Amino acid sequence: MNMRSIGTSDHPDDGTDEDAQYESLISSATIMLVDDEPINTEVLQTYLQGEGYTNFIATCESTKALDIMRQKRPDVVLLDLMMPDVSGFDILTAMRRDRKLHPIPVVILTSSDDAETKLKALQLGAMDFLAKPVDASELALRLRNTLAAKAYQHQLVNYDQLTGLPKLDAFLEVAASTAATLKENNTNGAALHIYVENLKNINKSMGREIGNKLLQAFSRKLEQCIRSTEAIRSAFVADVRTSIARTGGDKFSVFLGPLESPQNAAVLARRIIIDTSEPFLLDGQQIFTSVKIGIAIFPDDAGNTLELIHNAETAMAHARERGGAEDYAFYSAEMNAESTKILAIETGLRTAIEREELRVTYQPKVDLRTDKIIGAEALIRWVSGELGFVGPDEFVTIAERTGQIVPIGAWILEQACIQAAQWRSTYAFDFRLAVNVSIKQLHDSDMVKTVQNVLDTSGFPAHCLTLELTEGMVMENAESNIELLHQLKSLGVKLSIDDFGTGYSSLSYLQRFPLDELKIDRSFIEEVKSEAIRTPIVRAMVSLAHDLGMTVVAEGVETEIQLNHMKMLECELFQGYLCSKPVIAKAFDALLENDYPRQSAA
Repeated sequence: MNMRSIGTSDHPDDGTDEDAQYESLISSATIMLVDDEPINTEVLQTYLQGEGYTNFIATCESTKALDIMRQKRPDVVLLDLMMPDVSGFDILTAMRRDRKLHPIPVVILTSSDDAETKLKALQLGAMDFLAKPVDASELALRLRNTLAAKAYQHQLVNYDQLTGLPKLDAFLEVAASTAATLKENNTNGAALHIYVENLKNINKSMGREIGNKLLQAFSRKLEQCIRSTEAIRSAFVADVRTSIARTGGDKFSVFLGPLESPQNAAVLARRIIIDTSEPFLLDGQQIFTSVKIGIAIFPDDAGNTLELIHNAETAMAHARERGGAEDYAFYSAEMNAESTKILAIETGLRTAIEREELRVTYQPKVDLRTDKIIGAEALIRWVSGELGFVGPDEFVTIAERTGQIVPIGAWILEQACIQAAQWRSTYAFDFRLAVNVSIKQLHDSDMVKTVQNVLDTSGFPAHCLTLELTEGMVMENAESNIELLHQLKSLGVKLSIDDFGTGYSSLSYLQRFPLDELKIDRSFIEEVKSEAIRTPIVRAMVSLAHDLGMTVVAEGVETEIQLNHMKMLECELFQGYLCSKPVIAKAFDALLENDYPRQSAA
């Protein structure tokens, strides 16, 4: 029975389409009649045939009614209450306890007008009542309304109201049927998981109405891609629309089968990528978006459809993370292992602070003129109880993506400032501290307040704290970042641009940012392998920074040759293994003692 189209006529002022929909609904509906009197079921069936119903299941044996329902799955049950052996109440009770039978609407047939009887039947899930003897016109009207209500409920539960596509459960039911056929015929299928990029930004910048129209247009384009792709045109056991689902706000899934080759799925993926890269014209505006697609092959990558969709989503996530020209990826077991590890990291990070698994390490910043430590950069390390040591290159990106970097960053700042304040007191010099700030922290509404609170509680002076931001980070949405940086600068802290030279900074913006320090990326320092080498780019960076009134820090200095070269270029500070790798506070204490005897203890 077609449940999707009820109430969705394109011509609401014309009853013709609606009448046609009801006729289709009636002709396809299966009606089950349960009454211990055969004459009653015969009369009811005669009435209903006159109204256009053609599909009936009738039984006078109430003991068999539930088994028949499970086998035949009728659309509506007309149920007598007063029957020997198994009553209508018993059947209602059993139906409501059965997940598969629970949704089937039941219309009670009863000669009783007792209010208590009706109330009990309603409490057990009956939808409507008909008094015996049944009036034919009333029966037709009640049954029509019941079917329409079921169709509407089915629509709400199983189909996305915006695009009209199946939701996940309805999609998986069709996919499972297709998969069973594929397995019987020993043929392949494929699941595609499709992510629509930039939808959140479109909703934010242009409004949700435009975003909704984009999703509707995208779903239609997706259907067109499938219908017009020669390699997979026949790769559907079911209707095309039932083989596509909207499985999330900006995510869609497709199940194909049978396929002559897994590469046919890649042909479709490329068609979707190309066709959806063309602008969508919505309300007179051209809206651009792009997609990332993951592909999983049935049955090689999974033996059931739910797992297959999950694996296709894993492949899609891999396509997003790796970037590059290829916007789709096939699933592999290695991806699954990587996905499992990422999930474990995400889960572990949520409790890392409470479990005291995070550590702050400190790498010295050394004055090139005095060869003395003038401060440190605070760096995060994580030793997980479940995962062991997890490198920052593994977990920091995940923490940024999930937003966990905000509380972790605040914790690092607090711990490092407390420790730095102690070193200032112990060694009696103007100890300077640098702490990295992520893009998520920079745009957190409480960032300025967080920094101010840490300074107040730790007693660490603002002018000795440097917040480090990467070049790519400050250049993203540069105009809005200028304002945010000035807000931080108003606290009295210093600002540094890290990894300079690895991005594509606009010099005009660099001049407008309120920066105090420029850190030359280690990749440039590594090129200094002999005293005779020339480094015109590094020389230009140093000159530029000095012209803009900034201090220059050379990162990754590991040899005396590199150190002398940076001295020759008149850099002020350096970091690197030549002095020390990042170490815990106790080891950093020993480094400080070499340069600064404990003057406070004298």
